[in-house]
Amino acid sequence: MDISEKYSHIRQDLSSIFENKPKFLLLGIGENRMGDDGAGQYISFYLDKFNKYSKIAIINGGITPEERLDEIIQFQPEFMLILDVIDLPAPAGTVDLFEESRMQNYLPISSHSMPLPVFVDRCRQYIPEIQMKLLGIKPYSLEFLDHYSLFKEDIYDLDEKEANPNIPFYDFNLTKEMKEICDNLVQIFAELFQEYYEIDNSDKR
Repeated sequence: MDISEKYSHIRQDLSSIFENKPKFLLLGIGENRMGDDGAGQYISFYLDKFNKYSKIAIINGGITPEERLDEIIQFQPEFMLILDVIDLPAPAGTVDLFEESRMQNYLPISSHSMPLPVFVDRCRQYIPEIQMKLLGIKPYSLEFLDHYSLFKEDIYDLDEKEANPNIPFYDFNLTKEMKEICDNLVQIFAELFQEYYEIDNSDKR
């Protein structure tokens, strides 16, 4: 089964979001030292290049997305998609999209400093008309490494990471299966951004 078949339902659901070209924000959440819990950070980092376009914002919220709330408010998204691993009654690797009203039924696994429902309510307080959904992935492993390394320390120094919170601080610890899922989702998002937002050099912030 190729990517177009395996993730056809996700592509279709995302297409229904993008068809009206909303001002769109993707918020990746997770702890990248905790196995597959780093999926949200991984996807947001590899989509970061789309931040230069005026109607798209990609934010790596890590385990403290509330620290990026001012940026979210400043961007004023019409649609925010939260991406995180969640405990689903389904096999590991299952990917699904959930309405805001169902977010509390499938709470993220991460030990976020602020519970997701509270964070969602906070966003709505400042952006009353915002639409929100959760893109959840069932993890294969949540093993927390005893020893870890810095993310791409040969490319990004500590000053660069402090200046750009979208750059992960620690290296990823994804399972092979989760990394494949994340890479496929990055490809799908990139293709849909190109298709629906007709991205060109004149559409930069």
